[in-house]
Amino acid sequence: MQPSPPQKPGLLPAIPRLFTAKAEPVAAEAPTADPQGDPTAEDDDVDGFTTKLGPRPLTIVSVDLDDLSCYHAIHGLPPPPEESLGLVLERCLPRYLELFDELDVRATFFVIGRDLERDLNGSGKGAKLLQQALAAGHELGNHSYAHAYDLTVRPSAEIFDDVLRCDQLLRAIGADPIGFRAPGYTHDRNLLDQVSALGYRYDSSRLPSPMYYLAKLGAIAWMATKGLETVSQKRGWQSFIGPSQPHFMPEVGMWEVPISVSPGLRLPMVGTFVLSGPGSLAAQAAVRRFLHLELHGIDLADPGSDTTPGDGFVKALRKRQPELKVPLKVRLERLRTLLLARGGCTSIARAHGWAGIPTL
Repeated sequence: MQPSPPQKPGLLPAIPRLFTAKAEPVAAEAPTADPQGDPTAEDDDVDGFTTKLGPRPLTIVSVDLDDLSCYHAIHGLPPPPEESLGLVLERCLPRYLELFDELDVRATFFVIGRDLERDLNGSGKGAKLLQQALAAGHELGNHSYAHAYDLTVRPSAEIFDDVLRCDQLLRAIGADPIGFRAPGYTHDRNLLDQVSALGYRYDSSRLPSPMYYLAKLGAIAWMATKGLETVSQKRGWQSFIGPSQPHFMPEVGMWEVPISVSPGLRLPMVGTFVLSGPGSLAAQAAVRRFLHLELHGIDLADPGSDTTPGDGFVKALRKRQPELKVPLKVRLERLRTLLLARGGCTSIARAHGWAGIPTL
């Protein structure tokens, strides 16, 4: 195992490490049938989750803290300026923490290890904010170390080392991660085997939206006609089908907690569409019985304009990224309205009673 990074002065004291089992990478097995149940089932009866709640709805909120380099790579743009790499942790994360504190919301933040490591080797501001999130009752999850969109095609040992490296960084700041989300949602049995080998309890990589996958393929094809290269992957279509309710995966010994989709068209209940798209999707999100709303740090970014700097995004990214075409004030108010309408929003771990408290 690689050593954990040193703790920066001024950070909150780390919580004692609870994970002590010796983990080893798992050899890849031949693909097997995906025991996901009825792929058309909706969310009204979620075994182990809403069935425990009676008439009360359940809302899970998760936030992927992807940095700007991810978006530049997706859109075929040059790497962002070095000084802007910490914007999501230093600018967007505080807005989430302030809003969630105001509304008494608990959430799961999925952290990229590379970003946390860079912060620990620099100012440490982002790491301190993540520790403040822990102290406020939020959960920190593993979003891989390098956020490699082609992670599933790499050797098993390399996949294991990548996930382990992020795990160690999270534990260095006091987290006890038990959940994983794959880069770009793309996952398979071998990747989940490596995650399970670390003793994790759940994966939350499935986005069962064929429409999203088809739109991604269209974007990749359009970029190819423009001579632009993207890190987005054509492979991994299985990650975008299947049931939309949480279910146990006995083949890997973990739960799957999919991101919610709309009935019918199965549009993804993610910030890009709910906060920056048509209001009809937000209206559906407000009234459904079970909602797992996935957000990204950039959903609460300030795009600025040609005359105001905002958070400092380059003009090319402001033109391409949907969230950055909608004023921050508008997105923030839409999110506040949705969370107020839902009430009782919580993290993945708390929803399943994994945070040392009774299931809500």
